[in-house]
Amino acid sequence: MATNGTNGANGVHKHSNIIAAAEFALQEYDYLILGGGTAGLAIAARLSENPDVSVGVIEAGKNKLDDPLVDTPAAFLQMFGNEEYDWKYMTTPQVGAGGKKEHHMVRGKMLGGSSGINYMMYVRGSDADYDDWASIVDDDSWSSKSMKQYQRKHQILEPIDEKVTDRSTMPFVGENHGTSGPVRTSFNPWKLDIEDDVVKAADKVVGYTKKPLDPWSGDHNGFYHTLASISRSGDSKGRRSYGARGYFEQNASRRNLKATTEALVTKITLDGDKATGATYKHDGQEYTVKATREVIVCGGTVASPQMLELSGIGNPDILSKAGIECKIENRAIGENLQDHVVVGLVAETKEGIDTLDSIARPEVMQGAMKAYGEDASGPLSCTSTVQGFLPFNKFATGTEVKDTIASIESIEDQTPFAKKQRDTVVAHLKDPNSANLQLVLVCATASLAESQEDQSKLFPPLSDPNDANGITLAGCLQYPVSRGSVHIRSSNPEDQPAIDPAWLTHEADVNVLAAMMKMLDQTVKTEPLASKLAKRVTPEPSLDLTKTEDCKKAVLNWYMSEYHPCGSVAMGDALDSRLKVKGVKNLRVADASVFPGNVSGNIVSSVYMVAEKAADLIKEDWDYGALKTQ
Repeated sequence: MATNGTNGANGVHKHSNIIAAAEFALQEYDYLILGGGTAGLAIAARLSENPDVSVGVIEAGKNKLDDPLVDTPAAFLQMFGNEEYDWKYMTTPQVGAGGKKEHHMVRGKMLGGSSGINYMMYVRGSDADYDDWASIVDDDSWSSKSMKQYQRKHQILEPIDEKVTDRSTMPFVGENHGTSGPVRTSFNPWKLDIEDDVVKAADKVVGYTKKPLDPWSGDHNGFYHTLASISRSGDSKGRRSYGARGYFEQNASRRNLKATTEALVTKITLDGDKATGATYKHDGQEYTVKATREVIVCGGTVASPQMLELSGIGNPDILSKAGIECKIENRAIGENLQDHVVVGLVAETKEGIDTLDSIARPEVMQGAMKAYGEDASGPLSCTSTVQGFLPFNKFATGTEVKDTIASIESIEDQTPFAKKQRDTVVAHLKDPNSANLQLVLVCATASLAESQEDQSKLFPPLSDPNDANGITLAGCLQYPVSRGSVHIRSSNPEDQPAIDPAWLTHEADVNVLAAMMKMLDQTVKTEPLASKLAKRVTPEPSLDLTKTEDCKKAVLNWYMSEYHPCGSVAMGDALDSRLKVKGVKNLRVADASVFPGNVSGNIVSSVYMVAEKAADLIKEDWDYGALKTQ
């Protein structure tokens, strides 16, 4: 296992701009970024393009650049539950037919980004999602039209290998993609036959006869192989492309960009209502560092509200219970948490139909390792990419749609902000073409029963290499009605906050996912997939997934996070539309926590977009604004 980049006793690092904690505190920075993940490193890279400013990044996790578990696409499961990579956040007990249980939520404990299932799947939200944002925050600069430039800016579409790319299952249009961004995206160079069977069966079940011209154009209904953030050329061929690689390592020669790792932020320092820097701990020692222009919080949906509350910014009642003096009242901090929720169907394949489970056979693993070692190709160079989107009303009756909408419209005692959020959810449910639901295929057998509390058990290797193979179809809720929260429990920054995603606490979410269960059931019964499958393993065979009530039982029996939490420091509520924390000067937040509503699709591309826009907002306020006054 690679261990370079840690803040060791001598502060020695492979990357010269990653410095020891004590050294980092010896200088002050124009911009101090708290969190070196997906958003934080993107912002750091863009701000440090100006050689006249200094940028410092404080990251609590380790530097895992060149770590094979991070770089090798198919190795991501080995990071689950491993404290070297995973914060092992646990939710508060969540509702379910099997009794209330805590759930494991994955978030990467490393420089550069999160570790989570399908964390390399590259999908953008629909145009309607960003237009919803603009409506909620009353600022057209967040609309789909305005944000498209940032979608292209962070991305580069790798050359397409015509030998492996079937346009019927991998549609794209070049003009929707970036050509020079730091994040490389590509199609898998290898796939299983059963992947295309799932695409064709799902299209047939939903009634899609024509592919979208490009699922990254803002319209992504249908089923296909999507892009992944994996390099397919150059020195990084076959390796994950992410913030630490594309935004940070590529700019390691900049003298005005510094970072320190394994440094836990304990609080943002304030002078009255002005942010002036931060304190952080490393190896039991506390340090303070100053910011002359701004502090930018990029800790993600869990850590960003935690850092703000530890600093005395938040709801006075919550802060008082945790033993923190309230310095700036902002009751929206830590509220409005929302997340994509996953339900699943697991089926065995017939004898002779191999899936990724076959990697348990020594000869298959040896072949995969040979392909990866010789040409950075084969199954180890790939991640799950088969997915697609569909409307709720395709598998719900008119009465079910009407009742679901009525249940949302009857919610009482909402804040005006929450009402605007849920109005967008209702609009999506009413729209016969809205992508309310996502299908994701994982070509392996999920062990759903034991994985809610420990995600390391989600896809265990076969105990017997000769056991039947299987596939897992995941159905994912895109626009949840339920809202949760993230709040500190104490004044100790090492204590995990109370994370309550409140999954499925509103009946509308259960209804929408029940419709998805019907879709999954029909898909596995439809050719060309049906003849490849032997039996359904989960949900339990006694449940009739043609019946709505049984589908609801299946939903509540097993569900988990899709690792897309957002909204806990929401723009339009806790923040203004320029990402500034209300009530505090020189303090912004920029990561998934700022989303005013969730998006249809995996969120990483939207996080990069937010980061790119945030960097421009900061430059407008400090660099461009200063030029205008000269």
